[in-house]
Amino acid sequence: MKRGIAIATIGAGLLLAAPIASLAQAPAAPTEPGPQTPPMVPPAKPGVFTATKKGPTGYHLVVTGHNFTSREAIEHYLAYRAAILTQEQKSSWFTLTENHAKGDTVPATKPDPAGLRYSFRMAYWRPVWRYKTAGSPAWKTWSPFSGTPFPITDPKSVSDYEASADIVLHKGQMNDADPLAYEAGAVDDWLVNQVSPPT
Repeated sequence: MKRGIAIATIGAGLLLAAPIASLAQAPAAPTEPGPQTPPMVPPAKPGVFTATKKGPTGYHLVVTGHNFTSREAIEHYLAYRAAILTQEQKSSWFTLTENHAKGDTVPATKPDPAGLRYSFRMAYWRPVWRYKTAGSPAWKTWSPFSGTPFPITDPKSVSDYEASADIVLHKGQMNDADPLAYEAGAVDDWLVNQVSPPT
């Protein structure tokens, strides 16, 4: 019986000593901060992208550059920025407003309730372009609704360009029957590894 009491007493003493010993240990050295992960899409330089408010939920978006790469690359970057802006404004999807002019031959896009459903359809993302050719101070304009081919065939001939689009932000469930509707999160996820800011 006495032996059992002695063992219990020793065990209690060890339990009491354990926290005291831990308090006596030297504090851990501060850890060095790890390398910061760079953003997947580098930030654009000032003036490359602008978003001007138009009405309660509308924006006029413009991408400007001097080194023309390809129509697809620049238009995709503009779509990516539209998706990012939509999410920053706490909205979930956006629609492209087609700017048709007198004389355009491409018909306006209409929703197709009986058609397939998509999160976005890049074939209907059609910005309007302005550009200058080398040695010319005059801006030229091209609309994707004019029915004429895209005019820039030699990237080296372009000294300045602008691609612009008007969008309207929306919340709630997307109208996926509308070809001009784009789910912001899906567009962001699809383009984030493909685009980079124009220069």
